[in-house]
Amino acid sequence: MKNKPLVTLEEMAELVGSDIQSINRLIERQIIFPAQREPLLLLFAKDSERIVKIGEMLRLGFSENDVKRIAKEVGLPTDQKNSNEKVFTIGEFCGKFNLSPRQIKYWENLGLFFPSVRSKGGIRLYNESLIIHIRFIQNLQSIGFELLEIKDIIENSRSDIVESRLHRMSEIIRDLRPILKNIKKINK
Repeated sequence: MKNKPLVTLEEMAELVGSDIQSINRLIERQIIFPAQREPLLLLFAKDSERIVKIGEMLRLGFSENDVKRIAKEVGLPTDQKNSNEKVFTIGEFCGKFNLSPRQIKYWENLGLFFPSVRSKGGIRLYNESLIIHIRFIQNLQSIGFELLEIKDIIENSRSDIVESRLHRMSEIIRDLRPILKNIKKINK
């Protein structure tokens, strides 16, 4: 399981020595974020350390709200030396993937995603795997979803909304093909 980048909820519970309900609660409270929700809930294996740290903080008497606030404002204590994945500052990340730092910060403020970790000084750090999430958001925008709709899709695993939109688009394309074919014939 160590070499797998993504794990199921059950595998994560086994990995961190916790129960599934506790991890589910962290997801519901948006303290940790799954890699995907549908068709199967998957978590980033690297988040196991984060879940362990959250558990330690809860056992020390911090409330879930405290943990969420601390995680968002300054990040959780982590040992970056053990991480194999390279992390980037927002400028480096945006430069590498041709993104706008302003857009990334705006999406973060909306709650579409959060930085991978924060440095000891509180600087937001992003890893390359976050680009999958960003591309997902961009793809949904390209088929007409607004950011608040995308947030609802992500938070509530509303893949049915995306499937419905794609189905409608397929019907429109199917209806337009004969018209396009006739236009090509006329232009010859």
